[in-house]
Amino acid sequence: MSISIDLNDTKDTATLTLVGSFDFSLFNEFRTAYTELTKTYSHYVIDMQMVEYLDSAALGMLLSMRNFVDQESSIEIKGANDFIKNILMISRFDKRFDIQ
Repeated sequence: MSISIDLNDTKDTATLTLVGSFDFSLFNEFRTAYTELTKTYSHYVIDMQMVEYLDSAALGMLLSMRNFVDQESSIEIKGANDFIKNILMISRFDKRFDIQ
Protein backbone atom coordinates (compact mmCIF):
# COMPACT_ATOMS: atom_id res chain seq x y z
CA MET A 1 0.00 0.00 0.00
CA SER A 2 1.20 3.45 -0.76
CA ILE A 3 -0.03 7.01 -0.48
CA SER A 4 0.87 9.89 -2.76
CA ILE A 5 -0.13 13.51 -2.27
CA ASP A 6 -0.86 16.06 -4.98
CA LEU A 7 -1.34 19.67 -3.87
CA ASN A 8 -3.07 22.21 -6.10
CA ASP A 9 -2.93 25.66 -4.50
CA THR A 10 -4.78 27.22 -7.44
CA LYS A 11 -7.82 25.01 -6.77
CA ASP A 12 -7.11 24.93 -3.00
CA THR A 13 -7.19 21.11 -3.16
CA ALA A 14 -5.10 18.35 -1.61
CA THR A 15 -5.48 14.92 -3.21
CA LEU A 16 -4.39 11.77 -1.38
CA THR A 17 -4.14 8.81 -3.74
CA LEU A 18 -4.19 5.36 -2.11
CA VAL A 19 -2.99 2.15 -3.76
CA GLY A 20 -3.55 -1.42 -2.52
CA SER A 21 -5.21 -2.30 0.79
CA PHE A 22 -6.38 0.51 3.05
CA ASP A 23 -5.94 -0.98 6.52
CA PHE A 24 -4.26 -0.47 9.90
CA SER A 25 -0.79 -0.88 8.38
CA LEU A 26 -1.27 2.60 6.86
CA PHE A 27 -2.23 4.34 10.11
CA ASN A 28 0.91 6.47 10.53
CA GLU A 29 1.46 7.16 6.83
CA PHE A 30 -2.17 8.22 6.27
CA ARG A 31 -2.23 10.48 9.33
CA THR A 32 1.09 12.09 8.37
CA ALA A 33 -0.21 12.72 4.84
CA TYR A 34 -2.82 15.23 6.02
CA THR A 35 -1.45 16.46 9.38
CA GLU A 36 1.87 17.65 8.02
CA LEU A 37 0.49 19.74 5.16
CA THR A 38 1.78 23.30 5.36
CA LYS A 39 -1.67 24.83 4.99
CA THR A 40 -5.36 24.03 5.33
CA TYR A 41 -7.16 23.31 2.07
CA SER A 42 -10.82 23.96 1.37
CA HIS A 43 -11.14 20.66 -0.51
CA TYR A 44 -9.54 17.29 0.14
CA VAL A 45 -9.86 14.35 -2.24
CA ILE A 46 -9.18 10.77 -1.22
CA ASP A 47 -8.69 8.88 -4.47
CA MET A 48 -9.51 5.20 -3.90
CA GLN A 49 -9.53 4.12 -7.53
CA MET A 50 -6.63 1.72 -6.86
CA VAL A 51 -7.82 0.48 -3.42
CA GLU A 52 -8.69 -3.21 -3.39
CA TYR A 53 -9.64 -3.62 0.28
CA LEU A 54 -10.70 -1.49 3.23
CA ASP A 55 -11.15 -2.54 6.86
CA SER A 56 -12.66 -1.00 10.01
CA ALA A 57 -9.33 0.65 10.89
CA ALA A 58 -9.50 2.54 7.59
CA LEU A 59 -12.98 3.77 8.50
CA GLY A 60 -11.58 5.05 11.78
CA MET A 61 -8.71 6.76 9.96
CA LEU A 62 -11.17 8.53 7.66
CA LEU A 63 -13.18 9.74 10.66
CA SER A 64 -9.98 10.96 12.34
CA MET A 65 -9.17 12.94 9.20
CA ARG A 66 -12.69 14.41 9.15
CA ASN A 67 -12.24 15.52 12.77
CA PHE A 68 -8.79 16.98 12.09
CA VAL A 69 -9.46 19.16 9.05
CA ASP A 70 -11.58 22.31 9.25
CA GLN A 71 -15.27 21.55 9.34
CA GLU A 72 -15.73 24.02 6.48
CA SER A 73 -13.38 21.97 4.31
CA SER A 74 -14.96 19.28 2.15
CA ILE A 75 -13.59 15.76 1.88
CA GLU A 76 -14.45 13.84 -1.27
CA ILE A 77 -13.94 10.09 -1.52
CA LYS A 78 -13.75 9.18 -5.17
CA GLY A 79 -13.10 6.16 -7.34
CA ALA A 80 -14.03 3.51 -4.78
CA ASN A 81 -15.21 0.19 -6.19
CA ASP A 82 -18.81 -0.93 -5.55
CA PHE A 83 -17.84 -3.12 -2.56
CA ILE A 84 -16.06 -0.25 -0.79
CA LYS A 85 -18.81 2.23 -1.68
CA ASN A 86 -21.33 -0.15 -0.14
CA ILE A 87 -19.32 -0.32 3.10
CA LEU A 88 -19.10 3.48 3.19
CA MET A 89 -22.83 3.88 2.61
CA ILE A 90 -23.82 1.26 5.20
CA SER A 91 -21.52 3.04 7.67
CA ARG A 92 -23.31 6.32 6.80
CA PHE A 93 -20.11 8.01 5.68
CA ASP A 94 -22.16 9.84 3.07
CA LYS A 95 -23.27 12.13 5.92
CA ARG A 96 -19.70 13.32 6.58
CA PHE A 97 -18.00 12.85 3.20
CA ASP A 98 -18.84 13.50 -0.44
CA ILE A 99 -18.74 9.99 -1.94
CA GLN A 100 -18.32 9.86 -5.72
